[in-house]
Amino acid sequence: MVERPYLAGSSASGNLGAMTTIRRLTDSCLLVAAEVGPVLFDPGFHTFGHLDLATIGEVRYVAITHEHPDHVHPEFVTWLVDRSSEVTVLANDAVAGLLEPHGVEVETSVPEGFTAEDVLHERLPNGTAPPNRAWTVGEVFTHPGDSYQPSHTAPVLALPLVTPWGSMTAAVEFARRLRPRYVVPVHDFYLSDTGRAKISGMAAGVLAEAGIELLPLDWGDETTL
Repeated sequence: MVERPYLAGSSASGNLGAMTTIRRLTDSCLLVAAEVGPVLFDPGFHTFGHLDLATIGEVRYVAITHEHPDHVHPEFVTWLVDRSSEVTVLANDAVAGLLEPHGVEVETSVPEGFTAEDVLHERLPNGTAPPNRAWTVGEVFTHPGDSYQPSHTAPVLALPLVTPWGSMTAAVEFARRLRPRYVVPVHDFYLSDTGRAKISGMAAGVLAEAGIELLPLDWGDETTL
């Protein structure tokens, strides 16, 4: 675990005065200790197949950005819901429709402690652009899903770096536009451990010039802000 100081001088709104722990489970799946309780973002098949689920710990909310299996794995969501009656699943209508046959109840409104921005997934090679909901919890952490279209961010932004629908150049431009204080690299499952470190290092150098610090969280790493 790495502790980071509060980084001043950014235009991103929000307050990191209280300690916040962010744990990157795998790829785009992160666990954030927020004021509303622990929030698990985008429980995709990578985490379900890669991680010892017993190590996840308490989860109060499951926030899902869109319907692709690397961001929502129905068996994983079912496991989370069956484990505790206190878990609330948050998602858009498309994800709710996907999970309905699995008996998972989904809250499609935005509860207190969260904000959301409905945008489109970046256009895929097949020409489609599914609905995508960018989630912000506690004005601390924003997960944009698979979209560079959100118009605002909390001080910490999950930043998709390696995708079939974008590029690291587009990712850096997205971060520069929103100007978070920190970014956490996500969506890099195509890469080896060495490749992830290389890409994160390249992005970190460029973002630092804009006053944005990249938190180099690999799979299983966590940091406290």
